[in-house]
Amino acid sequence: MKYRITEILAEKTLASSGTELIDIDLTDPISALVFEYKNTRGSNTNAGHVASCLTKVELIDGSDVMFSLTGKQLHALGYFDVGKAPYTFLTNAVGVMEIIAPVYHFGTRLWDSSLAFDPKKHRNPQLRIQFDRTKNDASSSAHTLRILAYVFDEKAISPMGFLMTKELKTYDCGSEGSYEYTDLPLDYPFRKLLIQAYTADYQPWQVANEIRLSEDNDKRIPVDEKVSALMKYYNTIHPRWNEGLYAVLTATGADFYWTPQFDAVICGMSETAGAVLSIEGQPMTSPKELASSSSGNALLDVSGFNPHGIVPLLFGDQSDPTDWYDVSRLGSLKLRIKAGSAGSNGDVSIITQQLRRY
Repeated sequence: MKYRITEILAEKTLASSGTELIDIDLTDPISALVFEYKNTRGSNTNAGHVASCLTKVELIDGSDVMFSLTGKQLHALGYFDVGKAPYTFLTNAVGVMEIIAPVYHFGTRLWDSSLAFDPKKHRNPQLRIQFDRTKNDASSSAHTLRILAYVFDEKAISPMGFLMTKELKTYDCGSEGSYEYTDLPLDYPFRKLLIQAYTADYQPWQVANEIRLSEDNDKRIPVDEKVSALMKYYNTIHPRWNEGLYAVLTATGADFYWTPQFDAVICGMSETAGAVLSIEGQPMTSPKELASSSSGNALLDVSGFNPHGIVPLLFGDQSDPTDWYDVSRLGSLKLRIKAGSAGSNGDVSIITQQLRRY
């Protein structure tokens, strides 16, 4: 068999909060990692998205960090990398598990033989995962984690490197019209930048309004554009994010945290005959209040764009490493973000994805 799927971590019940350190004992190259996380509800009240329970997910080798993301960022990453939303099932039903299975791809797709993580080229690679099950439900009764690796087996490959994705910076976006300047690293070519601009009940472009890239003190300005304009285009080349939501509803309503932050659409059915679903006003962001004219359960499908408020900036043909943004010749590369009308309400995270060669 050319490939195999193997467990890095068998399903494990985690402590309420803490850090899990997992050795990667494989010697064969890894194409992708799947993190299957389940959180059992203890109440009908949502405190946040279930992905927020994974507060930090990292691949390390001593002090060397090869990827580092929050749970929300990891949850969204596969969608921007390969155009598919990971398995996501949300609920507020007591005793029922919320489930996400985010994927970290080391290459441009599954079984990309030119880009993969090769454990043999590292001394002691480990996954370091920080977690807190109460981030989405203060009464959560238990949560579990299982990690799978998609591994090259009998197929011998010599990957030139892997995709290294990291949260570079998080900051309070500030008052409308203010600017934040960030020096971007020049060590490896860029495949993409991800700008996470999230706050409840607002669109990403209302938090971070404009993005500007400047090479060598404005010698060249490769990007100077409104976030809303970037969203209009990138949301035509990425599919709608789809996920299931099993909701316990009453006439008083409850907040629900789903994944898409822009243009969320909800459809489905109620188990109560004649019940009418009511949704807090447009625009459809997360969280939003859902209610029903008659108390009962509803099985819903949620779709939309910009998971967890993330807007991509893509550099070149995403399937061709030779076409990505080579910054090695630059003396400086500065990112400027202009705060929008809701800037003081939200945070911005800057996430870099680079080609790290062996």
